[in-house]
Amino acid sequence: MQIHETAFIVSTYRSYHEDISKDIYAKLWNNPDTDALIPEILTTVSKHEAILHSLRNRFFYEEIRGFFKANNGGTLINFGSGFSMYQFSFDSSIATIEIDKKDIIDYKKDKIDHWTKEHKLPQRDIQYTAIDFNQNSIQQIIAILSPMIKKKPIFILIEGVFFFLDRKTTNKLFTVFKELQNPGDMVGCVTYLPDVEQTEVYKRLLHYFDSHNDTNDSFSHQTIPHSYFSKIEGYTLKEHTDEFELSKIYTTDTNINSKKEILNETMYILERH
Repeated sequence: MQIHETAFIVSTYRSYHEDISKDIYAKLWNNPDTDALIPEILTTVSKHEAILHSLRNRFFYEEIRGFFKANNGGTLINFGSGFSMYQFSFDSSIATIEIDKKDIIDYKKDKIDHWTKEHKLPQRDIQYTAIDFNQNSIQQIIAILSPMIKKKPIFILIEGVFFFLDRKTTNKLFTVFKELQNPGDMVGCVTYLPDVEQTEVYKRLLHYFDSHNDTNDSFSHQTIPHSYFSKIEGYTLKEHTDEFELSKIYTTDTNINSKKEILNETMYILERH
């Protein structure tokens, strides 16, 4: 499995539960190849994956919407954007900068432009750029992004990415965020906590990735402790929750009885100070 395939999988998950994810456009990415992959994941890894990703999307949907509503617009910078579609659910006062690997960004831009012309998507102010978080330096990333920012304040989203990075690259990105943002700006991010490494469901996830991984497509299996997010230079931890807790708020029929039985991700909201 190549990393970009996860973008198709996650968007398809969101399309299964539009009422929860609030992503009515995710289904545009649905395709037979991805449809064929998902049953094995739900069977061999976890039957709850679709609902959990929809809950994650809902959390950030609410956070981003609230931030820009309070500030009458601004810029959403989506690091590792995959096929997320947040900007189309918000009004046109929000500019978006989408960042991912070149193959994903090129493909996404082409599709978004096509669907916009077909009036399947509303017109939005979107810029796209390809950045390799591992290879590009702090200075290079800032030099690429700074001229692209036309509206403030800034909400930075990095979702479903840390798992594929090592700690050195994660630290580098937070240095980039600090340089790009001003006091009052926000970062939204996601991680698995180290506790998940002891669960059977996480071991099944790693087995699935490793057994379906292309030999030339390497990635880390990073988990990050809660304490990391309370000590990031330049930031104050404002909020955190996890998918288990969100399941109690947004759905009542998932039969999730324990955090240990799901791939439970924790979401963080950090404020630049």
